[in-house]
Amino acid sequence: QEQLIHARNLRPVSNVVFMGMGEPLENYDGIISAIRGLIDPQRFCVAPSSITVSTVGIVGNMRRFMEDLPKVKLAVSLHAPTQELREQLLPVAKIYSLETLMEVVDEYAARMEIDGKRKGMVMASYVLLAGVNDSD
Repeated sequence: QEQLIHARNLRPVSNVVFMGMGEPLENYDGIISAIRGLIDPQRFCVAPSSITVSTVGIVGNMRRFMEDLPKVKLAVSLHAPTQELREQLLPVAKIYSLETLMEVVDEYAARMEIDGKRKGMVMASYVLLAGVNDSD
């Protein structure tokens, strides 16, 4: 939240993304608390639909998140086209299969079908690593 105060001194802030700081959904209570502070009208009054949380696919917490903050967006970091390669790149994939993750992504997309311009859209991120995950 401190970063938002500093950023707003430079220019208006229209979007907030939780990404590249470790897995946000592994610190579920912390991320929920931070987002509630951001969307609180008495504090920062950021629109929930202007906040995105990126995850590698902590499936149980993704479902919880969709219930707790349904208007906040989720982005999924895939990084591999197959379960085998995903397990090599992301240790968490050994716990949560690509198939299970895609089921939750479908659930999320179905919830978003009624959300105006986002209708069923899911943001996916994929880091290309030369010779590792750039050919399938």
